[in-house]
Amino acid sequence: MTTETIAENNSDMNLGNMPDFSIVLVCWNNKDYLKPCLESLYNGGLKRSFDVVVVDNGSTDGSQEMLRDQYPDILIIQNDHNVGLAKACNQGMEATDSPYVLLLNNDTLVNGEALDAFVDFMENTPDAGAVGGKLLNEDGSFQAGYADFSSLWEEFLIATHIGEILREGYPSHLDVDIQQPTPVGWLSSACLLLRRAALNEVGMLDEEYFIYGDEADLQYRLQQNGWKVYYLPSATTLHYGGRSMNRWRRRKMVYRGKMLFYRKNYGPVKEGSLRVLLGGLSLVKLAGWGGAYVLPGKRDVAKKELNSNIDVVKLCLKLE
Repeated sequence: MTTETIAENNSDMNLGNMPDFSIVLVCWNNKDYLKPCLESLYNGGLKRSFDVVVVDNGSTDGSQEMLRDQYPDILIIQNDHNVGLAKACNQGMEATDSPYVLLLNNDTLVNGEALDAFVDFMENTPDAGAVGGKLLNEDGSFQAGYADFSSLWEEFLIATHIGEILREGYPSHLDVDIQQPTPVGWLSSACLLLRRAALNEVGMLDEEYFIYGDEADLQYRLQQNGWKVYYLPSATTLHYGGRSMNRWRRRKMVYRGKMLFYRKNYGPVKEGSLRVLLGGLSLVKLAGWGGAYVLPGKRDVAKKELNSNIDVVKLCLKLE
């Protein structure tokens, strides 16, 4: 059962003045990152008006209390458990009415110029269903740009880590040859502005995705319906990334999202091929980590890798 609590606030929306855009953040025991993220929003020199909705997925770290004490103007949607990222984002979007909605990870630091640029671009580009920019690591180095929609060859390069050797940030593309806003495949929802009219046409995030894959699926549907997704290389957001779960648990969730995307959008033959590919590679990894397990210095990591790859093999046999 999900319970919702909307905090009283004095936002533009409640005063009857529609903000230029709405910002939706999902929180799950991430208070130490949520607070700096909000500070970057309110102190970032944004010229465009905005309101903020935080959807809390049953945090127990004091996130709700911090929001109510320090950000009384924010709308809070309180879930009594973790309902997943896609569903929580939808709850936040449904609670807003502005013409554009920004999906923003709470482990980000934004700058006002980038968000203003997103809204300005949307207002001047009627075929844009979504727009995003470049994600940076904490030290300012490149983290992610734009990506093509998945192929079996790409998934092989990702799973074997060969792609990382071929190109920095793989499967994301660097923007060395892009100087202007450019239509692309898909962008991370760590910082992604969506057009309300486009969402009304194609629907919101598919809640069958608990986490991972939902943003690619939405942008695939946008483009299937004639909308474009644009990449603005000059708009940057700092994204810490990976703060909600470790890489061993994340692997299964990422692969689940990939298989679901293939099932929905590519059909049973390609979905089956992806299962064979990922399951087969995990069996190879099991053999390798099984050998490493006998080495005392590798035992802890090997145990985690073995459990993680066993979970992937089970997933490939049956999508959970």
